[in-house]
Amino acid sequence: MKKLTLKKIPLMMIGLVLFYLITHLFKLTLLPVFADESIYIRWSQLIIDDANRYLFFPLNDGKTPLQMWLMVPFQLLFSDPLFAGRLLSVLVGLVQIMVMGYLTKLLSGKNKASYLAMVLTTILPFWYFHHRMALTDGLLALTLSLSLAAAISIVKTPLKKNKPQSISVWKKIKTVPILLLGLSFGAALWTKIPAVLFAPSILLTFLLSTKKWSQNILTLFKLGFGLGLGLFIFLLLKINPAFGQLFARGGDFLYPLSDIIAGGYLHTIINIPNYFAYLFAYLTFPVVTLLLFALFSPTMKKQQWFLILSFLSYFLPIALMGRVVYPRYFLPVAIFLTLSAVLAIQEIVELYVFKQNKLMIKTLASVFITFTLSSIVTRSMIFVFYNLTDTNLIPFVAADRTQYLTEWSSGHGIVQAVAFIQKQAQTKSVAVATEGFFGTLPDGILMYLHNQDVSNIYVEGIGQPVLTIPDVFKTRAREFERIYLVVNSHRMGLQLDRSKLVSQYCRPFKAPCLQIWDITEIVK
Repeated sequence: MKKLTLKKIPLMMIGLVLFYLITHLFKLTLLPVFADESIYIRWSQLIIDDANRYLFFPLNDGKTPLQMWLMVPFQLLFSDPLFAGRLLSVLVGLVQIMVMGYLTKLLSGKNKASYLAMVLTTILPFWYFHHRMALTDGLLALTLSLSLAAAISIVKTPLKKNKPQSISVWKKIKTVPILLLGLSFGAALWTKIPAVLFAPSILLTFLLSTKKWSQNILTLFKLGFGLGLGLFIFLLLKINPAFGQLFARGGDFLYPLSDIIAGGYLHTIINIPNYFAYLFAYLTFPVVTLLLFALFSPTMKKQQWFLILSFLSYFLPIALMGRVVYPRYFLPVAIFLTLSAVLAIQEIVELYVFKQNKLMIKTLASVFITFTLSSIVTRSMIFVFYNLTDTNLIPFVAADRTQYLTEWSSGHGIVQAVAFIQKQAQTKSVAVATEGFFGTLPDGILMYLHNQDVSNIYVEGIGQPVLTIPDVFKTRAREFERIYLVVNSHRMGLQLDRSKLVSQYCRPFKAPCLQIWDITEIVK
């Protein structure tokens, strides 16, 4: 086996990796912690503190635990918990760009198309943003991409006659893609339950086959076996009694299938234009509209129709059954749309630029490709620029602007509130009541206090909206010298003298402020 040296790695690959790391690691914590990030990071810290008790704790909230497990070593290595949590996603994204390049080649893409896929996965807003957030969506997309690569490898594995002495070795080699499909699909299910929506895409790889029908039956069996293995890996979670809780919260996000069949789709289908608006905003208009060319692909019909049908098989169930749908739920469809756009660009360049004799067509195609790539890069780099300089100006769609910048789910003021609490605790004991029971508050505060000196600090969530201070908290808090309430201004129902407002940290666009109130006198 030839030894891999730095000289054998293409210079463009080295440059791409460096560009990726610089743009993704710089100012990684500039955007304040998001609610779900604080929960996942806090769970990983609890696992560190008491693995026997908390290893499967995410199941109780309907979440699978792989992301939290992978966060654990990063929480041990770095003092800033938000940086540690997001660093995992950065590394996941680095693997993702390599996998996208490999998938392009599996779908008959050339080397340049493969590099284009990696570049787009680096800069497109959808990919870029989620590779800088401590959320499960980036890991889900990666594990599903690996599943897809394994499935395509199964479909494209040629059936060969073998010499007797090589049969055992050949059998082992043929099982590798099946095992990889099972492991990666199982990992996807251990990352996020919606991974199950990717199963049709795995079976649709059958469309890429060039084998005879008799051979295709065996191929379908292999794909089914790989999916079954992934499901078996998922069901290993049943060793924990909380497994049943995984499906307890499904009704919070999805309408029952029976309701959709009975006509509920009439209420959800009207939201589909909004969901396409998410894709136009985060994958750019040219990438999505290249699907129109893909529909009539002259030389890559199989590949493009596979990608289009796979996109629809994942997109439509969420669009039609979704009760609460945020843009990040659609990140896995970026796999298909990115690959489809890359193959479309390759085809246009080959057929209408290089192989075209008519100057007019050649010129128009060249202008189209130049405009398309320029538009994609310009829109993407604007998004990247504001992520690195001023997160308040990131061009989010309305739903994400609310989530990440203006509502309670945004962690604006958390770092400052923690600094205030720690400063007070230097000279006196401090009890803190926070709005909510988990999430941005109190998990956002607790995650920053992990592995810190908290002998003088007590933090407890008391729910929302804050209309009163619970007796349970009062009883415990009276042992402390100073008592504070951390609450969002629009969820503050207690009528307190404004002189008790110690500090507040306001979100952008005149949104609600995170407030710190001194409630020592009320409690004592």
